[in-house]
Amino acid sequence: MNVLAINGSPRGQNGNTDILVQAFLSGVRLAGGSTNTVYLHDKTIHYCTGCFACWTRTPGVCIHQDDMIELLPMLRQADIAVIASPLYGNMLTGQMKTFLDRTLPLSNPAIVEIGDEFVHPPRYDDGVFRVLLICNAGFPETHHFEGLKKTFEISTSGPRSQLAGMICCAAGPMLSIPGMQDANRWYLDAVIQAGKQVVESGFIAAETQSLLDRSLADKPGEYANLVNAYWERISDSPSSPIKSSPVEGGIPIAPSQGVQSVRDLLSHLPDSFSADAAGKLAAVIQFAISDEEPGAYYLAIHDGICSAFEGVHASPTMTIHSPAQVWMDVCMGRLDGAGAYMAGKYRATGDMSLLMRFGSLFSERRNAPA
Repeated sequence: MNVLAINGSPRGQNGNTDILVQAFLSGVRLAGGSTNTVYLHDKTIHYCTGCFACWTRTPGVCIHQDDMIELLPMLRQADIAVIASPLYGNMLTGQMKTFLDRTLPLSNPAIVEIGDEFVHPPRYDDGVFRVLLICNAGFPETHHFEGLKKTFEISTSGPRSQLAGMICCAAGPMLSIPGMQDANRWYLDAVIQAGKQVVESGFIAAETQSLLDRSLADKPGEYANLVNAYWERISDSPSSPIKSSPVEGGIPIAPSQGVQSVRDLLSHLPDSFSADAAGKLAAVIQFAISDEEPGAYYLAIHDGICSAFEGVHASPTMTIHSPAQVWMDVCMGRLDGAGAYMAGKYRATGDMSLLMRFGSLFSERRNAPA
């Protein structure tokens, strides 16, 4: 079986869509199928002008002399076409929509009744054309795919086409968060299994499809906080201004001889603080450690300096609530910060962008809490 994947993501091989595509194709190959991937961002494909020359003056041939000349024969030769795209505006990307518009030469202009519906019949007798949809979205809920799913159900409802299945992954950014690979393994295993099943039976099995219909984010609120913090970080949004002195209300913590507690760990963080990464940052990171006495500490960052204190600050920029061992494991690199957060092992309130910046602010350590 020859499976052709058309990836319409503007990010190509670097996107979350391709993580899903390549997992699916690996399953195809495990079952003995052959695979090929086309990245539309590498292709020149002009918009359809609606001139219908491919139906009238030059049947089956478009007026545009671009990369569709190569792609249309590849599409015809495929047993299954994988249409892969991130969800843009609850639809496909513009690149993918343009590609699909330009498949018009593969149809005849006549409207004929086939079965119980009227359709444009295929121009070529290539047998049943099977389609599989792969899509991922940034939203944590699966209902955002409903419009796109309905489109594919309708477009493959004719007797000459079949929908082999739909892999619509909610919370797709979790596929590429460092340290989350193990947590997402169940989903990618299901995608691989789907690739095998499509080769063996032509369709994704119901049990596998039920797994693929689940979101990667079991806790949508925590997921949204993590994603929002990411956007705040890369947009260089300044942290919320602190309402009182960054050193107010605390007792300075002197560096300890060893690291046996969160207090010890925090006492050494100022030594690995990166003033260059902080820039003009002024912030207070409060720690509420649930099983350590006294358990209340904070880091004050201002004027390119980081200082550690014991106590409760009046207006922290962000507060981290965590068991002692969890935060120790995160900061020592024994536990992935993002994965631990999504699993609910600790929580954070306030300016979440600081959580995303923690690794760069303390760049000499092995850790990055998120």
